[in-house]
Amino acid sequence: RIYSHAEGCWRFTRCTQGISMIIRPVESKDIDTILELNEKSVKVLSPLNRPALLGLIEMSILTVVVEEDHQVAGFLIGLTQGVAYESINYAWFNNQYKAFFYVDRIVVSDQFRGQGIASKLYEYVSKWAHEQALPHIFAEIDVLPPNTPSLLFHQKFGFKELELLKHHEHKMVSLQGLTLV
Repeated sequence: RIYSHAEGCWRFTRCTQGISMIIRPVESKDIDTILELNEKSVKVLSPLNRPALLGLIEMSILTVVVEEDHQVAGFLIGLTQGVAYESINYAWFNNQYKAFFYVDRIVVSDQFRGQGIASKLYEYVSKWAHEQALPHIFAEIDVLPPNTPSLLFHQKFGFKELELLKHHEHKMVSLQGLTLV
């Protein structure tokens, strides 16, 4: 079963090594790997078990993986406005904006970090959102505790802070947006 509403695949080559990768819709065979990758990044992501992941994928508009040589190197799960998703971060965007793409989570495997995969996923999402006439891409990044690599990545990609949202005494996020032209 393919869970994503995305049609087709998107290939790219990492210039430094000439290795071909593909961004494709998530398939049922990818679920265990996605759960493992999510767990390895759980300090900056919400935890997920299998039922929660399957529910999130079901309500998502776009769920893709990056694959190299039949190995999942990363994944992205995103939603659009008007979804009954129980997330205070998503709810803030949903209450403020009429049309958008929300990156719920993006994870790249440790062994593939620093190879431009997250950038390729955001290029893919930007193209997809533009084709859907969605004017904004939103994401949240932990600032307490800080997720400095993600903050720097989103800044480099052109995201701007819209709001700081405190979850509790030990967790605060930066709600960020990118306006597509």
